[in-house]
Amino acid sequence: MNPNNENTISLETAQDWTQRWRTQYPENSKAYLIPAVDLIEVLNEMKILSDTAAAEAQQNASDNALDVRAYMAIEMQKNGATLEKVILVGTKKGKDGVYRDIINGTIDAKSAGLEDGSSSGLYDVTAPCPPFCDDNSPLY
Repeated sequence: MNPNNENTISLETAQDWTQRWRTQYPENSKAYLIPAVDLIEVLNEMKILSDTAAAEAQQNASDNALDVRAYMAIEMQKNGATLEKVILVGTKKGKDGVYRDIINGTIDAKSAGLEDGSSSGLYDVTAPCPPFCDDNSPLY
């Protein structure tokens, strides 16, 4: 599971960035829950996952009540500028119906039973728009 920890950030960094967002935008949404099956559909549509692999992944996500949370964040750059970010983290639905974050292989300091915890489980995989926009998109 992500053996090179590409795009992972530490819990401390994620806490700093998300706190900065909450301070800057106290009335805005803090995060969004994204169905894992939807992300899998996007990867399948892009031909990153085959139909068979996508179907298996969707079944696994559904069977294990796994989704993804996207936290809004702000990174403070070395030059003092800020950069808006999105931090992704896996979640698992608890018996109470709440999707709990999986951080460092744990949920609320207990093993999530999903990985060995070799990475933080926190991913900064974003590039903001602007400047990384599709000016021709009907959504832009």
